[in-house]
Amino acid sequence: MGVVSSAVDRLLHTTAVHAPSVGGRARTLHAAAPVVDLVVGTALFRRSLIEPNGSGHVDLPRLQSGGVNVVGLTIATRFPDLRGSLSAFQFRSLGAPPAAMGSNMALAEWLIARIAAWCDASAGELRLLRRRRDIDACLSAGGPVGVFLGAQGGHILDGRLANVERLKGLGVRMLAPAHVMDNRAVGSSTGRRRSGLSGFGRELVAELERESVLLDLAHMSDAGVDDCLAAATRPPLISHTGLLSRSSRRSRWRRYSPATRNVPDSVARDVAHAGGVVGITLSTQLLGGESISDAVGAFQAALEACGPAGVAIGSDMDGGLRMVVDAAGLPALTEGLLAAGVAPDVVRGVLGQNALRLLRSTLAD
Repeated sequence: MGVVSSAVDRLLHTTAVHAPSVGGRARTLHAAAPVVDLVVGTALFRRSLIEPNGSGHVDLPRLQSGGVNVVGLTIATRFPDLRGSLSAFQFRSLGAPPAAMGSNMALAEWLIARIAAWCDASAGELRLLRRRRDIDACLSAGGPVGVFLGAQGGHILDGRLANVERLKGLGVRMLAPAHVMDNRAVGSSTGRRRSGLSGFGRELVAELERESVLLDLAHMSDAGVDDCLAAATRPPLISHTGLLSRSSRRSRWRRYSPATRNVPDSVARDVAHAGGVVGITLSTQLLGGESISDAVGAFQAALEACGPAGVAIGSDMDGGLRMVVDAAGLPALTEGLLAAGVAPDVVRGVLGQNALRLLRSTLAD
């Protein structure tokens, strides 16, 4: 057991820049600022988050070394296809029992239970966020790393809107109706139909708002994003994306490519104008380059489109893609932004303040 997941982890989760140099000014700002990463996929590929890992992008020591205060651990139940013919091998290798493979919700509950177990076993160094005061504890000196849960793909609900409330009770605070394939709720940007919201999808948007679960537009078709922005009354977000203005390369072999996965600057602008944030990935494929300067350029383009309050980090580390840096290397992003002339207050917003604004709205007092 674990051979498949370990091999996938080592094959996919590589890092372009190792031990980047960071000056004192950047380190001081980074240490004082709240740092939030909206999307990390470790739970989908690895048996543990707590112990140091020789591969991949994220573990607890690297989160702490990188100054991360809050991390969004995302779950997905069927990738890269709805039947899960490929993902099933991955989850079984992680140790999923047969009962967990019986439905999307059963698998989601098993994945969430693994994350909760990591928090319980961390001796207080990881804390599942349920109330706003949990965030305050994670922002204090020497505080734990906060964990909030995200889910990707409307198929996780097994066609039942009541499962939104069920997921929220388990700790999920952000849900993306789309993922890498079309589903009953909405088309995917990398799907076959790329359709807008269905009737079920519109009901799902309303249910997410009723439950105060953040509506995540990541992976969604352009038509779906337009429909969501017209229907939503609360700020949505795009948890992780690149921008087409920075990378728009197409693939001859796969529907997933920068051309289909990244969003136009106009879409990012619309999300920010609705009060939301756009999480910029650190994926080398979606950035169109492997250097810190490529990442900085993407964040600068996002700031130009969205304004200083509309940009966040949504790295997608351990999500099946090569990254510019791992979690311990995040101070290099701060260094690069400052060196490019981005104002310190704007850098603080990108690092975490903008994301925290939305996260606090999903948590009880």
